Amino acid sequence: MREILTVAAFALVAVIAVGRLFYLQIVSYSKFKNDTSGAISSETGIKASRGLIVDANGVVLADNRTVERVFISPADMESDAERRLVADNLSRILDVDYETVYQKTLLKKRKDETIKKNVERQEADLVRAFVAKYNLRSVHLVTSTTRYYPFSNLLSHVLGFVGSDNQGLYGIEYQYNEYLTGVDGKIITAKNGLGQDMPYDYEQYIEPQNGYKLVLTIDQTIQSILEKYLEECLEESGADNRVTGIIMDPATGGILAMATKPDFNCNEPYVLDEKSQALLDKSGYDPGSEEYMKYNTELLMTMWKNKAINDTYEPGSTFKPLTVATALEEALVSHGTSFYCPGYHLVAGYGRVHCHKTEGHGALTLDLGLQQSCNPVMMMTAEKIGDERFYDYFEAFGYTGLTGIDLPGEAAGIFHARRDFNNVELAVYSFGQTFKTTAIQQLTAVSSLANDGNLVTPHLVKRIEDDNGNVIVDYETNVKRQVISSQIANEVMSVLEEGVAEKRGSSNAGVKGYKVAAKTGTSEKRDKKDKDGGFSLRVASCISIAPADDAAVSMIVIVDEPTLSREEGSMIAAPYNSKIMAEVLPYLGYLPEYSADDEKYRTVSVGTYAGQDIDTAKAAIKKLGLSVEVLGEGSTVLSQMPAPGTEMTVSGGKVLLYATDDNNEKTVTVPDLAGKGAEECRELLSGRGLNANLSGTVSASASCYAVKQYPEAGMNVKEGTVVTVEFRISESDDHSLLSE
Repeated sequence: MREILTVAAFALVAVIAVGRLFYLQIVSYSKFKNDTSGAISSETGIKASRGLIVDANGVVLADNRTVERVFISPADMESDAERRLVADNLSRILDVDYETVYQKTLLKKRKDETIKKNVERQEADLVRAFVAKYNLRSVHLVTSTTRYYPFSNLLSHVLGFVGSDNQGLYGIEYQYNEYLTGVDGKIITAKNGLGQDMPYDYEQYIEPQNGYKLVLTIDQTIQSILEKYLEECLEESGADNRVTGIIMDPATGGILAMATKPDFNCNEPYVLDEKSQALLDKSGYDPGSEEYMKYNTELLMTMWKNKAINDTYEPGSTFKPLTVATALEEALVSHGTSFYCPGYHLVAGYGRVHCHKTEGHGALTLDLGLQQSCNPVMMMTAEKIGDERFYDYFEAFGYTGLTGIDLPGEAAGIFHARRDFNNVELAVYSFGQTFKTTAIQQLTAVSSLANDGNLVTPHLVKRIEDDNGNVIVDYETNVKRQVISSQIANEVMSVLEEGVAEKRGSSNAGVKGYKVAAKTGTSEKRDKKDKDGGFSLRVASCISIAPADDAAVSMIVIVDEPTLSREEGSMIAAPYNSKIMAEVLPYLGYLPEYSADDEKYRTVSVGTYAGQDIDTAKAAIKKLGLSVEVLGEGSTVLSQMPAPGTEMTVSGGKVLLYATDDNNEKTVTVPDLAGKGAEECRELLSGRGLNANLSGTVSASASCYAVKQYPEAGMNVKEGTVVTVEFRISESDDHSLLSE
């Protein structure tokens, strides 16, 4: 019995031992492996670089800058004296709070406590010197990257910005964060029984995987042109609710440029723009108070908002081409269909709805009604279409959904449901009032006219690549549907182009030497009162497409609540469409073809003639179409006026060549040209020995007048100086007025 009991006891012990071993080695294997690994190894993270963002030509728009993270290992600190030494020096070098650092040194079981991120090289080198001086094992630096935007404010509302951990918070950075964010690597260092680093052979390095590169459809040069003129437009208009603009390839939906002014610096996104800061300063709130901080946040949110896609507005007359296209597509009217405008139209159940021309246009055709932006013609045309069929096309042009642009926060339009759409809505929708859309949606819809009637999805990312240039995702053109036929789309484009060329409407959007189709708009704000409690606030806009017969670019400019200039889209938005197109089209390789009228006001760039013999210089100047006068008896040009590279109008233009050092340059007084016509300005300047650079919508028409000049009137300048004069054609053809 004793033998049996002994064997049984040993058997029980064996079973328990085997069971325990099974539990330790099999069941709890992962747990003890991790515990052991943690005890004998040290792990240091290596941050992956965020993917670059580049424009269509490879220009880097969002880059990474090398910085360092300073961290401490309290577990490796041997005494309180060391803790205080570290806290004192790091707080001083890195400009951080001493007590905060010291409290972190007391976390004796911690191996990694961050003291400061994004440390620049100069500070990092001081930390290294401190570590070397005291031979410290408890202070470390790890190289990482932080986001950097080389162009600061450029494309800010599109690019957005990142947070402190390099995560996308806004714009493209947020929309494509999954692709831009890489996978962090790490270094695992083995420790011996004394906690000391083991030889290099025991070290494991896991390489980080960088984020993917985004190649945008944006062109940095075109973006710069757009932003330059939007800034100028903001200054001239005094727009209280900002200005915005978009330039798009109508065939692909690729966004070439998109901007809102005022903007912000992507490198310092929490710094208010000048206007917002002024509002905060005038608020009367004490800095640091809850009200102050709340208002500051509200201003930041407004500043960050991309007006091109996040704000809605009533499009006004820029919608009228779609009303006309719908009626033509359904064969309900023809281009020569006759209408009569007495200055208003009676809408059943509502009353009179006025035309911008309150005395009326009288008899006119459908084409003239569109070109002269006649509201009654649009309302009568819409009545022929009918509410059901009109709403069908309203949906087909995309107004009841989103465009699907690849940016966060696209706003939905505000419109009547089909069940609530009756004859009153039909009347006012026909000229773009009482519904709201976004700038991107309006541009996309009208751009279908330039794309054979096809509605496409606008987009900003062209493709996504890895570090080796391999394409991960390629974004092709997405045609949603064909809304109208190619024939009708081209016919409406021709009507719009003719309106610009023949000075029948939207003339200020014209560009010398190019065929431009355009439509301006001025809508009333019926949901926001002015400071006097009235409804005087307006939104001015213009859509233009060029070349009209082979569209390469479509563009929209919106000026929200202009206060310092005329409020019509034709007078404040269209001129900037013209200025932008005048630079974008040559950049894209489109050469001007001047009409006889354009040729008269064509501008050329003056060459460099100093150092040339007189005859050679004279021949070159005459080849430009300019006249020339030589002053002095020498045979070589010593100096000239105007300076090389100066733009000047050919008609009446003269270059002075000085063939002597003693040129005795005359000075003349610049005349006041405000309100004068193009020919009168040219003659006045020529008569005083001055040259002209006639810009803007220049025409011999009596409605064309000067609005700006530089140098200003009364200034004394050298003979031959070029005076730049900007012209506009007086128009008031784009109001969409509701009344009675």
